[in-house]
Formats: sequence, structure tokens, C-alpha cells
Amino acid sequence: MGRTPRTRFHLDQDGHSVSVVLGRAGGHVEVLVDGKVVRQGRVPKQGVTVLRAELPGQPPRPVAVTLGNLGGDFLCELDVEGDRFLMPRVPLVAPGGARPTGRPHPLRLLRRSYRRVLRRMVSHQGRHRPRPAA
Repeated sequence: MGRTPRTRFHLDQDGHSVSVVLGRAGGHVEVLVDGKVVRQGRVPKQGVTVLRAELPGQPPRPVAVTLGNLGGDFLCELDVEGDRFLMPRVPLVAPGGARPTGRPHPLRLLRRSYRRVLRRMVSHQGRHRPRPAA
């Protein structure tokens, strides 16, 4: 199957946050309700996968998440008591708003460079040789 890119679908439903995260190591998909993993499964190579879970409450409400692989593009749908909702794809961002590319922000690189230059200047103070008199 190859490596699945990390993707997230999210929908707020009846006061609960429902997210579907796919592309974890080994082709896993996770269903999260209010930030807690409630169901895990495999990313479909083709076709669809249905994952069943529950929304908390008295009584708990059953939901079904349908994840379809349409030739490399994924489509996600939430079914709550017969009502179907398309779950929009949202950017997957690391905690703290870090860039998902894995590269440091350009300002961070500039600050590192500036600190490096300052450290060199401070460490070389008093080590310079006097210039010969002309």
C-alpha cells in the first residue's frame, strides 16, 4: 500500500468533538471523541471501512464513521442515528502550532544564527592580538 499521508477529519456534533486521524504508522485510523481514542482500525487500501463508536451521554448514542479510499483521496462520513454528515478535512498541526513539515520556522533559524554569532563574539573577547604599529 505504501505510506499513507497523515490526514485528519473533524466535526463538532451535538456538543462533542469527533475527529478521525489516519496515516499513523502501519496504516492505522483512529476515531477520537472529545480528544479520547474510542476506536481504531486499518486504513482501507481501496473501498470503505466502517468504524463504530459511541457519543457519551445518558444513554450513549451509537455512531458510525465511514472512511472511503477513492484512489488515494479519502472521504469521511459520520452517521448519527440515521443522519449522515460529511466530515471536512482539516489541517493536521502538531501541538503548539508547529509546522507539520518538520523544518524549523525561518525566524527560529534567524534567532539561532544570531545567538551563535553573539556567543562567538563573547568567547573571543580578549583573545584578539594587538595590531602591529604602522
